[in-house]
Amino acid sequence: MLNRKTTTRLFLSLVFLTLSSVAVGADPVVLTGPVVNPANGHTYYLLSSDTWTASQSAAVALGGNLVTINDSAENAWVFTTFAGFGGVTNRFLWIGLNDVAVEGTFEWANGELLTFTNWSFGEPNNTGGNENYVGMYPIAFSGGEWNDFNNGTFQGFESGGVVEIVPTPEPVTILLFATGLTGFAAGTLRRRGQVAR
Repeated sequence: MLNRKTTTRLFLSLVFLTLSSVAVGADPVVLTGPVVNPANGHTYYLLSSDTWTASQSAAVALGGNLVTINDSAENAWVFTTFAGFGGVTNRFLWIGLNDVAVEGTFEWANGELLTFTNWSFGEPNNTGGNENYVGMYPIAFSGGEWNDFNNGTFQGFESGGVVEIVPTPEPVTILLFATGLTGFAAGTLRRRGQVAR
């Protein structure tokens, strides 16, 4: 026997699958951001409702990707920071996870390895055979758990993408780091007597 919470989630998943439709119109726009996560120094934005692919394209245009979530602390931060923005309780949050390339093999849009997941009970399930994009359930019935969805928008619900921009080191920092490595390697070889003085 399924409990009430699980039954509600299954029912809502079926409703969302039925009501999903491909978005038409303008590209997603930034609703809020930049917001810096103090735990990792990364910058985040919340986008307006659109499809996963349109949200990912907008994320790339901003200099990032849809968010890559590496642990439960980041998952909680993303959820509490963006799910209820503007008093909304029915906003799904698109994250950068998908299995477009190979069904059942989920990958982050930025190419990082998948080391953490927060799937809702029974997910991912590829309902209808076309659920390749991952989002967090809204506040209305979740604490940031994930589900696989089709590439649509949810009529009557928000579906904002969360963009993550990872800071890149300054060229001077890279040069100093490379110089330090070169000096370290030369010193190590000298100590071993492999480089003539």
